[in-house]
Amino acid sequence: MMKLTCGIAILCLLSAPALSQHAQPAGDASAAWPYNFQTFGMFRKMLLEGDFTPKVQFNAAMMQRPTTGVGAVSGARGEVTIYDGKLVVSYGKPEGRGEPSSDSASLLAMATAKGWQSMMVERDVAHDEIEPYLAAAAKQHGVNPEQPFPFQLRGTFGPYVMHVNAAPIDGPHGMGLPMAVTVVSEGERIEGGVAGVHVPSELMGVATHGGEHTHSHYVSPDGASTAHLDRWAIKAGTILMLPKP
Repeated sequence: MMKLTCGIAILCLLSAPALSQHAQPAGDASAAWPYNFQTFGMFRKMLLEGDFTPKVQFNAAMMQRPTTGVGAVSGARGEVTIYDGKLVVSYGKPEGRGEPSSDSASLLAMATAKGWQSMMVERDVAHDEIEPYLAAAAKQHGVNPEQPFPFQLRGTFGPYVMHVNAAPIDGPHGMGLPMAVTVVSEGERIEGGVAGVHVPSELMGVATHGGEHTHSHYVSPDGASTAHLDRWAIKAGTILMLPKP
């Protein structure tokens, strides 16, 4: 990813507007996934083709009352997160900001937990351990890790590297090439929340980066800004929330 400046730039907290007529899931519509899991757009198309065209309007997505979601703003202009049922959008540039009634996502993976079960993370979890840790915790608490499920955390994280998309790349796309111009933030420790989805192998490259089971976004403590987590770790004492089976 191309680094422009440090820090999360222009942001906007949006509420749920009215239903749109443009919501069309891009994933396997025939699959009866638990937690009303849905995907709009495909991660691999953004990476390989630079496809940041609109796939779902924010208002249409929020009309379905998801509790958790992660994705990218259309036009490679920012990041979108749903945390505790609230829509949070951060834009990389002031001129990239859209109107709540008409803005949209080029990618959105979202799910609904009708109830949460909370547990404390008893040890530090390094970045490379996060996916197996979440899968093991899910299995232990009655959630099938072979199917998609949402998760949330609240506490302390780090070290971390995260970004907000700011603009499309004016050039070729592909493996090993930047997907978008980004605003990058990094550090050793940060407080706040994390919203994410854990998916099975068949949804890798659709809801997540290829080869990854999780797609995770940071949310600031005041719920006003968000960013895509490229690398992160979980500190002991953080609260993990998994959906009730």
